[in-house]
Amino acid sequence: MGEGKRRNWKSLVFFSVLLIFIIAGCSTSQETHQLGREKEQEFDQGSRMKFSSLSEQKIVDFAKLSKVWGVVKYYHPKVVSGDVNWDYELFRVMPSILEENSDVNSILYEWVHSLGSKSISKELDVQYQFSEDSIQLSPSTDWSKDEEYLGTDLSLELSKLLDSNISEREYAYVSFKDDSFFPSMGNENPYSNMNFDDTGYRLLGLFRYWNIIEYYYPYKDVIGEDWDRVLLEFIPKMVDGSDYDSYFMTLAELTTRIHDSHAYLVGKDREPITDYFGTYRVPVNFIEINNQIVINKVINKCGLEVGDIVLKVGDKNIDELLEDRRKYISQSREDTASLFFLNLFRTEQKNTDVTVIRQGNKRNISAVGSQQDINFLVDTKSQAMESGEIYYINAGLLKDGEIDKIMKKWWNTKGLIVDLRNYPSSILTYELAKYLIASEKEFATVSVPNRAIPGEFYFLEPLVSGKPQETNAVYKGKVVILINEHTASQGEFTTMSLRNTENSIVLGRPSAGTDGDIRIIMLPGKIKTAISGLGIFNPDKNPTQRIGLQPDIRLDPTIEGIMEGRDEYIERAVELIKGGY
Repeated sequence: MGEGKRRNWKSLVFFSVLLIFIIAGCSTSQETHQLGREKEQEFDQGSRMKFSSLSEQKIVDFAKLSKVWGVVKYYHPKVVSGDVNWDYELFRVMPSILEENSDVNSILYEWVHSLGSKSISKELDVQYQFSEDSIQLSPSTDWSKDEEYLGTDLSLELSKLLDSNISEREYAYVSFKDDSFFPSMGNENPYSNMNFDDTGYRLLGLFRYWNIIEYYYPYKDVIGEDWDRVLLEFIPKMVDGSDYDSYFMTLAELTTRIHDSHAYLVGKDREPITDYFGTYRVPVNFIEINNQIVINKVINKCGLEVGDIVLKVGDKNIDELLEDRRKYISQSREDTASLFFLNLFRTEQKNTDVTVIRQGNKRNISAVGSQQDINFLVDTKSQAMESGEIYYINAGLLKDGEIDKIMKKWWNTKGLIVDLRNYPSSILTYELAKYLIASEKEFATVSVPNRAIPGEFYFLEPLVSGKPQETNAVYKGKVVILINEHTASQGEFTTMSLRNTENSIVLGRPSAGTDGDIRIIMLPGKIKTAISGLGIFNPDKNPTQRIGLQPDIRLDPTIEGIMEGRDEYIERAVELIKGGY
């Protein structure tokens, strides 16, 4: 099959799967036969490694161990095939690495070399060969060629291994099923009975996560962190603790370092990381205006009022509170993240002192917390406005098939307002686009992992939306798309599609900068986390992650408007449509 045809065929497969890209992928199913790694039992009851501190040199040595372990995990045929329990092999080599004055390079060489290299093939299937301009991300494996760092023998061993080019990965720790682009981490053992004072298993949790990001995270190049330094930083943090809470919170802090609002952490008893901030939440919504946290909605009567500027909650001023939450809740951008917004005002006690500025005066309020769910939903229903001249669509409240009924009934309106400040309840990316865009137009480019070369991501053909064939039968009115910091993931993907409408304007504030399907990761101790698994880019391949989509017209709500109960986004959209832009 020619490269162009092969790419187009793959794009069709991807297109059908991408319609549900926000849903976490299913774990790869296993065959009934038992893999070699599943027969191992030596460390089922523990790694037999317990220590509470490391010298500076040993931190460096364990970081090297993690990096070498990661290369072998994803590149060696015996590990990829499931023949070897690579977690348990880590526990076997750890004691030698821990010894003072040990020859770490020689130990690691003998360890890797013992697996053998006869089965390593250097042939790369043409299906997984991509031109340089198609490569979005390349493996960060240059360190493996550094003989000063690894020694000659280990460096040569790893260099050979990096040419293994294995495309069949059904039983690998990160697997691919059939022709799927989606990587699955479902073959990782969650070690539900882990003892949390077991240093070996604690480090396994760190090494597993660090290497998944190293080889299977499409946005590794924009996280804004030196990922090697993160490893060095977290080894002593992981070693220092000896209980569940210290392990869980260290992992939470680690997940924030990829700066991805898709990241979350759920504990062994299915408790989210946010429970650690308290079981009560002050039942309000807030918005950031001019670097101030302003209450913009009171869900239940609690003592706070719309328009209050929050200065302090309990014994922490607002800046301390923001910093504390950001340490454990991942954010693509500092002004975004659904988990962050929902849990800023979590408290241990039902009643909490809150200091605010209310109508220019500083006041101390005894706020009453609640244990009910809180959301930032814009609850304005889809409706006709301005005597039927304009129709407002709330994407978060749509039912399946409703968009077809709306467009047929309100086809001749002067304008549409498409509100994407909520997470879309129905997939509008293609369904609404076919009414607005006269012919198919590129709106996004997607990068996917090269299953044969861990660490490499390549671009698929650009995605298109709009009518499949050119026609004049499209909506002729103006279209205003509303976005803000809550517009994330599918909301951003939808915005990228609909902004190709000829008479459209994107109004509001930059979006969350969090796009791509969610990949689930199980860590030792039955702890679950997630990452954005595929890369989403503009058609010109410029990134959206951590940047967000930029509005054509920026609009920041005002405290005055909030206190008057006005939705300034909708008001401004109506003005734009009536004025003809």
